[in-house]
Amino acid sequence: MNDSLLGGPLSWDPAAGASLVLALRCVVTVVFAASALGKLRAPGEFRASVVEMRVVPGRAVGTVTAAVPLLEAALAAAVWVPALTAWAFVLSFGLVAVFTAALVSVLRRKIDTSCSCFGATRTRVGPAHLVRNAVLLAATAAGCAAALGPDGPVSVPVPGPLDPAGALVGLLGAVCVSALVVSTDLLADVFSGAGGSDATRGTSRRVP
Repeated sequence: MNDSLLGGPLSWDPAAGASLVLALRCVVTVVFAASALGKLRAPGEFRASVVEMRVVPGRAVGTVTAAVPLLEAALAAAVWVPALTAWAFVLSFGLVAVFTAALVSVLRRKIDTSCSCFGATRTRVGPAHLVRNAVLLAATAAGCAAALGPDGPVSVPVPGPLDPAGALVGLLGAVCVSALVVSTDLLADVFSGAGGSDATRGTSRRVP
């Protein structure tokens, strides 16, 4: 391990640890807040996607589509509460893992649908979404590692001064990662030759 970041086994340098956690908090907040807002603005689209994916029993669709954006919004806020930060990262990792498993199932069964993760979209589920989720899994896993001490969950940020340069670099990285994650549908359309038009036009799917 790099001793500039770690003072010993699982012992974070305070300034570096605080900067890292700050950046990872920003990623979780921006991504989950955008995801929750997109689902709440287009609930019919999200419900239709859940139905088409066929990963949730029909009787549970309503509950799932109502609970997911609320859970995402709660995690976006909880990650900033020192006593809850570690658990927020753990739950965020678990939620993204569930989303990823659902997308893998959709691709394996060759179901042609969109995920509507960030609101109305016509972009079909594809490898780009798995890459996006892999980035989120890595970010939330890093958050878990940074927020968990050797003796269990600890309050975050790590006690100590926040290095301005490290914090700035971390924030810039968080902005870039968050922007790429939120723009996955648009980028997938651009690189597939669709020009992104379908990703930015709302669809009219509705499931009663």
